[in-house]
Amino acid sequence: MKKTLTLLLLLGCVFGLSAASGGPDQYGYLWKDNAEPDGPVYSWIDITADGIPITGLADDNTFGPYIMSGNMPYYWYDVKKVWIGSNGYVAFGGGNIAANFPMLPAAGGTDNYTAVFMADLTFGGTGNPAQCFLKDEATQLIISWINVPFWNVNAPGYSGSNTFQLILNKMDSTITMQYQSTSGTNGSNGPVIGIESITGSIGLARSQSLMPQPGYAVRFYNPADPLLQVKDAAVDWVGMDGTGGTTMAIGGSLTLATQVHNTGNQPLEPFTLTSTVLGPSGQVVLTEVHSVPALSPDGNLSLTMDAALVPVLTGTYRHQIVLSGITGEMIATNNTMEREIVVYSPTDQTNLVSWAGATDNGVGLAWNGGNGGIGAYIIPPFQPCQITATTVRITSNSGSSFAMMVYADDGPDGSPGTLLDSSVVNASNGGPGDHVYPLLNAIQSTNGGFYVVWHMLGPNVNIAVDIMPPFSLRCYEVLDGAWAEYRDRTITDFHLGLQIALPPYLDVGVMGLVGINNGQQLTGATTVQALVKNYGNSPATGFPVHYSFNNGPVATQNYTGNPIAPGNSALVMFGQQLVPQANSSGDLCVWTAAPADSLDQNDTSCVAVDVFVGLEEPHAPALVLWPCPAKEMVRLNGVPSGPVRLQVFDGLGKLVHDQEVRSTGASLELDVRLLPAGPYVVRCTAAHLLLQGRFMVEH
Repeated sequence: MKKTLTLLLLLGCVFGLSAASGGPDQYGYLWKDNAEPDGPVYSWIDITADGIPITGLADDNTFGPYIMSGNMPYYWYDVKKVWIGSNGYVAFGGGNIAANFPMLPAAGGTDNYTAVFMADLTFGGTGNPAQCFLKDEATQLIISWINVPFWNVNAPGYSGSNTFQLILNKMDSTITMQYQSTSGTNGSNGPVIGIESITGSIGLARSQSLMPQPGYAVRFYNPADPLLQVKDAAVDWVGMDGTGGTTMAIGGSLTLATQVHNTGNQPLEPFTLTSTVLGPSGQVVLTEVHSVPALSPDGNLSLTMDAALVPVLTGTYRHQIVLSGITGEMIATNNTMEREIVVYSPTDQTNLVSWAGATDNGVGLAWNGGNGGIGAYIIPPFQPCQITATTVRITSNSGSSFAMMVYADDGPDGSPGTLLDSSVVNASNGGPGDHVYPLLNAIQSTNGGFYVVWHMLGPNVNIAVDIMPPFSLRCYEVLDGAWAEYRDRTITDFHLGLQIALPPYLDVGVMGLVGINNGQQLTGATTVQALVKNYGNSPATGFPVHYSFNNGPVATQNYTGNPIAPGNSALVMFGQQLVPQANSSGDLCVWTAAPADSLDQNDTSCVAVDVFVGLEEPHAPALVLWPCPAKEMVRLNGVPSGPVRLQVFDGLGKLVHDQEVRSTGASLELDVRLLPAGPYVVRCTAAHLLLQGRFMVEH
């Protein structure tokens, strides 16, 4: 299947292979077919009864790695892991290959593979008869593709039928390809038949765009006396096998490691390894130089750096490994490798975690037919945490919906397993731009990673592509429900990710007392009211609130009202009044005592007050305020004639208004248009009277 980022190339297959032998390539490989007197004899090996069925192949994907029993000598090195491609090839180092197919040899992209019948084949589509089997023995590995059709844009999505076979002989190092039947029209530049080395620039093609006849066999021969004496050191991986990107938190510690390998057929003298970590602005954060001892052919060495990365800034870092000082080395392109490291703040309420940088190439990617998807694997930068949303950037959308999904990595060998969340985004909500789509229920994570998927539900909707390094190597293509490493993962990331939030935590505290302020005189039984706030990230209810005057007896009121949403507040009125027991001064303190409260610094609020025994508040019934709540103006009735000091305090006891006015004995007007909504206390000092009242402002 094609991605519509590229142009569709349609080539018909030319029938007939006339030459009987070919080569050598630069290393010395030759090929001969069954037309040569000393060439292979076509002899199909049926493994459908005793071979292993390879399930999971679809359109443009791979199965693997399968680890062979014993090694297969290939070029100047041994291979042991195989990835089987639905498009008729076997790779020895992973990687996905799709149309348009490379000419052999072709350095770059996926290297190190055998192209058996590499064409735009498919195992997808309703009723597709395609099958694949593998049989691994001590002396040989056999892989058979049975009745595999070509991909076709028209329903049912395939046409034709091809049955072919690969035999890797571990004893004599030969590679045999056999073709039982071939039919149909190939909509790409295949089939490609040949082999390619780990360098990509060395390989041998049997043919390109030529259809083999039924009963045809071709064999590739590893030379007894190679034409090349290969000196070659390579970086196998950085950080971990596979060199996948990693996320981490500020203040965390990441061990830096690598593995180097003598991939040539000649011994290597000691050489130099330089490890460098570059920060978000390209600055050098860490650097180390190590001497690698002599390595025999196929020898390798794992090395851990002396210093770990302990980042202090958020952003994208690069851990680079560079090999140097190798005299006469033939291949230098594999001497450098880097790993992407993205650092996030563990104290931020939310982080948008993605492998993509800020830029994209402005074109985007879509799958021909509108039924393909892109996935990304993400291990949260800190755990425990909760995953609250998926994120994606869309470059264009001509009217198609798409799906956003999250899978756990509980499948075989950490592959996608349990579907945790799935939602359909209508085209009207999936236009160009950055999007955050909340999950139906937050996923609580304590370990492991997650696969996030964007999947088209129609044509002409494009996901944004990041083509600026570094690259995570954590991207996948998802076609017909089958997963494969994204074919251009070494040069591409996608604007696709997860919103990570702090784990659920409870944190309630007291913002202040309502109606009781610093310096106030309490001359009788007084109702205590506190404004409590939810500082956490989960709704809060069912927690106790206490007050005490001067460290005396504690009064308790349980808040059992509606759950307080994160960031919101509620008024708690104590049923037990504060009744003065003696004339004294001290602190009146109110505090919350929620179980499992995560932060106690905001739990308590105190005001200094004076209390008097047995005195009534003569002013209390005299001051009448209305309307309540007020929007623009509050009228105060009961203020005697003469000069009056008018003071207004907010719910936390802060003085927000103070003025001198003259009362005529009629109503006084207080302008509240500039006051924020909330509870307030007004205090009037007139002659020798202290008058006080409460009001609410609502806008």
